[in-house]
Amino acid sequence: MAKEIEEKERLERERIAKERERIARERAEKERQERERIAKERAEKERQERERIAKERAEKERLEKERIAKEIAEKERAEKERQERERIAKERAEKERQERERIAKERAEKERQERERIAKERAEKERQERERIAKERERITREKERQEKERIAKERAEKERLERERIAKEKERIAKERQRIEQERAEKERQEKERIAKEMLERERIVKERERIAREKERAEKERLEKERAARERERLERERAAREKLAREKELMERQRLAREKAARDKMEEVKKQELLERKPNASQPKAPAAEERSDRASVSAVRREKSVTEEKITMGGKKK
Repeated sequence: MAKEIEEKERLERERIAKERERIARERAEKERQERERIAKERAEKERQERERIAKERAEKERLEKERIAKEIAEKERAEKERQERERIAKERAEKERQERERIAKERAEKERQERERIAKERAEKERQERERIAKERERITREKERQEKERIAKERAEKERLERERIAKEKERIAKERQRIEQERAEKERQEKERIAKEMLERERIVKERERIAREKERAEKERLEKERAARERERLERERAAREKLAREKELMERQRLAREKAARDKMEEVKKQELLERKPNASQPKAPAAEERSDRASVSAVRREKSVTEEKITMGGKKK
């Protein structure tokens, strides 16, 4: 009778041991699948983030190239118009001089000599005035081109610096995130080893217990493991939620900074426009420019304003899409 009891107890112990091994294998398989899923999700998020950064950088570079090309084309067109106006003015002055010479020859020699003297003095003064105006315009044009090149270079350098800082911060955040995940994985492995060691000691003690006590302990163990799994799942979800909120705050801060820079650039552009208008107003002592030239200048200013407004609108729309 005692042998039968011992045999039953031995068989029961073996059954319990096999059942625990099966539970341990299933639990290890689930944890492996969970680790693989987390790794795949993390890799996918990193890939999407890299693609988004590359697209944003390419779009900014394309808009900057378009803006520079339009500004260069506008400057070339203004230069051609200026040269055409100077050519017309020279032709008109030449025709007037020839007409005065013809009239002077028809009149008396004395009057002819007097008119020639007066005509030569007036022609010389006009020529000197035209040369002075042409040199002044050329100087102003060169100065504006130099200032524009300096402004473009500063803006490009500032954008590149901000982009480098943002990429550096993003890399630092990803590195910290990887380090945190690695630490959590190591902690889980340590806890798992400790738990396995405790279970081995518990099994040695349970072997000496009866069937009822063994079943009760097994039920308590399952409940404890389920609670630990649920607690770890809650911690993981809370960490993911905190990471998403942090990323959203960083994006909002970057958007506010970008809008502030764009507003400063627009204010600076308006100030330059006002300065150009003040420089273009003629003095009371200088002869008035022809009406056609004034209309051409106003049309050029309007075209530049429309082009800059379109560029600003594209930049604003691009910022909203982000």
